[in-house]
Amino acid sequence: MIKKNTTLIVGIAIPILMILFVTASIYLPGFFIQPKYDFLYASGDDYYYSQYQYSVQNGKLTRHEVEKSDRYPQREVKLYIHDVTKNESREISFAEAQNLTLDSNIKSPDGFEIVYGSRAGGFFPFFFWPDVNYNTCYLKGHNLSKKLNLRLNGSYYRGFRFLGWLIK
Repeated sequence: MIKKNTTLIVGIAIPILMILFVTASIYLPGFFIQPKYDFLYASGDDYYYSQYQYSVQNGKLTRHEVEKSDRYPQREVKLYIHDVTKNESREISFAEAQNLTLDSNIKSPDGFEIVYGSRAGGFFPFFFWPDVNYNTCYLKGHNLSKKLNLRLNGSYYRGFRFLGWLIK
């Protein structure tokens, strides 16, 4: 019976094996390659609405006071450390953040970067240019993409601003 159906068995097995191989090549890197560097970010750090503008100089966090204007209401800027293994953020003070050593490069030392999410508008075949979603971010690298659970101070344009990777 098997000798008669060998061609049929091989014909069915090849597509199934290909599906399993593609699935494994997509999902297995996520089990073995994990990001190691947490990062510091600001939420609400908008030039027109915040009292301070944050930046990293020589591996340390600095802040510069923004000239106040009565045209724009002031918003509180909050600083957060994001733990990449737990995918959780915790708020810290500026004094605590000044004691951290930061790497402000776009890519972490282990090759990951933070990218904004996007959404496309329209319907096939009339797709519009993708719209960048500044409040949804992903940790991307080594064929792995992971949605970040960020704590954002308000839900307005550019609620997230990356400041630096934590160097231990």
